[in-house]
Amino acid sequence: MDNQSPSGALSLYERNKGVFYVLLAQVFGVLMNVTTRILEIKGNNGQGMHPFQILFVRMTITTTLCYSYMWWSKTPHFPFGLPEVRWLLLLRGVGGFFGVFGMYYSLLYIPLADATVVTFIAPSLSCFACAILLREPFTRLEQIGALISFIGVTLIARPTTFFNVGANVPADGTDDAALSNAHSEYSHVTSGQRFIAVLVAISGALGSAMAFTTMRWIGKQAHPLLSVTYFCAFCTVVSAIAMIVLPGIEFILPANGEEWSYLIFLGCCGFAMQFLLSAGLQLEKSSRATLMVYTQMIFALIFDKLVFGTNPNLTSMFGSTLIVSSAIYIALQKESIKQREEARKALEQAAAASGRSLELESSNGHSKDEENGLVRGMSRTNERV
Repeated sequence: MDNQSPSGALSLYERNKGVFYVLLAQVFGVLMNVTTRILEIKGNNGQGMHPFQILFVRMTITTTLCYSYMWWSKTPHFPFGLPEVRWLLLLRGVGGFFGVFGMYYSLLYIPLADATVVTFIAPSLSCFACAILLREPFTRLEQIGALISFIGVTLIARPTTFFNVGANVPADGTDDAALSNAHSEYSHVTSGQRFIAVLVAISGALGSAMAFTTMRWIGKQAHPLLSVTYFCAFCTVVSAIAMIVLPGIEFILPANGEEWSYLIFLGCCGFAMQFLLSAGLQLEKSSRATLMVYTQMIFALIFDKLVFGTNPNLTSMFGSTLIVSSAIYIALQKESIKQREEARKALEQAAAASGRSLELESSNGHSKDEENGLVRGMSRTNERV
């Protein structure tokens, strides 16, 4: 009995290895976002670190780890990939940069859970792009799901954001909420700041959709970590240029050991998330893997409460529910279409194989008849002789 239990657990793990990898990747992703938020608040001796400063350090560490791993494992076509897909890899890096910067900037003004859920409009946007560029089907129901996602984003942004942008209204949108959350970390955030943060988060979702589309376009022409390396290297270069060019942003070293620990932890989490996500998506079917990606929302809500003490209100929860439900539905719908297409092709192949076997049997029958005729003819000739 004791011997069977470990083997059963091992068998369960082997059958669901891809799911476990993608699920674990979401944990590292949320830990990375939490660490970013802490550095934006408490970094630089309590003055806070700018997103570009954090992005530079995190991507430098992740790029180093990616290059080291691919050099050690002798990844094919390392370090630049095949010439015909390099432009796609570069586009993947550009889109990925806007995706991660949108997340980092929005964390300055909106809670972690809200910033995370806005990125869930990326699957719908990616469907639009793939329908246009790759001629993939995008059904009417999927288009309705995309519209529902945008409605969810509007609910997260709050109606007061759009109708009272200039007012100095707390981020929660109501006087009662402002009084009850006076000591909240977001009580100083105005509606205008929240509006801009949501717009930047949406632009990040556009960047993520661009990254998803180019990765789908690249397919198996490049190793997954090659696209990760392009993404991390591009982010490193852009954030370094931003710190040199933009006023008020300069390169700073961590002030103490705690900040060094946060930054190193951030870089390691970034590498772990990208590696596990790439490996998991290679091992697992798309629908199950996609559903695991959406568990990031659950972890974001948990860490938002545990680390920052932020309680999502009903409007945010309803908007989040709309976006997550829409994204899950689109993932399942696309997988259903794919399964029906695969079943249709399997039936066609079976029918073709059956037709070939009937033709073979028919030809064998004709051959046997000819052989029997020849034998009978030879027998008659021998009898006459």
